[in-house]
Amino acid sequence: MTTDTGAAPDTASDKLGTEAAKADAAMARLQEALRRLGDGDLHRAHRGGGWTVAQVISHMNVATILWLGDLTRLSHDPDLRFFFREEIGHDALGYPPPTVEIALRQLDSTRRTLRTCLPAVDQAIQDRTVEIPDLGTMTVAEWTPLIAGHLTGHVDQAFAIMTDREFLPEGI
Repeated sequence: MTTDTGAAPDTASDKLGTEAAKADAAMARLQEALRRLGDGDLHRAHRGGGWTVAQVISHMNVATILWLGDLTRLSHDPDLRFFFREEIGHDALGYPPPTVEIALRQLDSTRRTLRTCLPAVDQAIQDRTVEIPDLGTMTVAEWTPLIAGHLTGHVDQAFAIMTDREFLPEGI
């Protein structure tokens, strides 16, 4: 671990390291506080409403993972210049719902990401075994069809909603 000399970081990489260290210190404080809570406390929200502590922590986790995934997207797609709020893990409660135009752009972005990033996954990563709690332990290569199937299932879910609510466009 490096000690802070108080000097300004010299490179962009140093600046990123400094920001990561600040976030790490803040999360370490939160971890220490969590060690003193009971499970019930974790699921309490502010008196004025909003997220629980558990939801805040989940959001932090998802936002971090998504940001790192976005960096991978950038490395495989030199034309990528835009991220949606959800793509950085910030689908805020109360945010205005998207328009059809935005939803179309989101689907286009998701499809483009799958086309550019998924085939670029290194074989060593595909061979890695990972656990998803409550679902199991498999290699990335074994998980990938399930994850892709999950996306397909949500496509079917959207069509089921359109059918149920009688607004499925004809000929689809």
